[in-house]
Amino acid sequence: MKKYLELILSIVLMALIFINCWYSDQILDNNFLVFLGVNCILLVWYFICLILSFRNIKKERNFINAINLILLFLTALVVLFFPFRDMKVKLEFELFKDNRNKVIQLVVDDKLKENDFHLIELPNKYKKLSTSGEVHVYQNDEEGLVIGFYVFRGMLSGSVEVVYTSDDKLLSNNVGPVIRKEKLDNNWYYVWT
Repeated sequence: MKKYLELILSIVLMALIFINCWYSDQILDNNFLVFLGVNCILLVWYFICLILSFRNIKKERNFINAINLILLFLTALVVLFFPFRDMKVKLEFELFKDNRNKVIQLVVDDKLKENDFHLIELPNKYKKLSTSGEVHVYQNDEEGLVIGFYVFRGMLSGSVEVVYTSDDKLLSNNVGPVIRKEKLDNNWYYVWT
């Protein structure tokens, strides 16, 4: 069991790093200090496992030590190059599409009211649709409707949103300087500002 301990720790670390990457926008939006602490702990744990793995492979070249080192390198590659946010947005778009359309209809029917900052606090059953639990109403008038569901809500600058627009032309007029825009479906966009 002892010879497998480092491999088990590396596998647990890999799983925790993937979970952290998947939920990093929500953690960062809700509590920056927790985000910082979790990432520091995972980074230190990663380097400890990496150093121990190099030490073990130098001492004794065997299958377990090689697998451990390969897992750690694969973890680093996946974290650096896998588009966690993009994949999560596309998956959640499909999962939450019906509920987001219900929120859009509630706004159109004037059952959800925006505050002075053009934000609507979502009812509890819809809070998971936007990381902050709010949607941004960019426009809601006779010309059309533009509503953003937050994926990541920037502090001083950019944010990432899933945006509904009743007319594609309204998107660029309302959302601000768009860094990246990807069409998800009719009237739905994945927008970085």
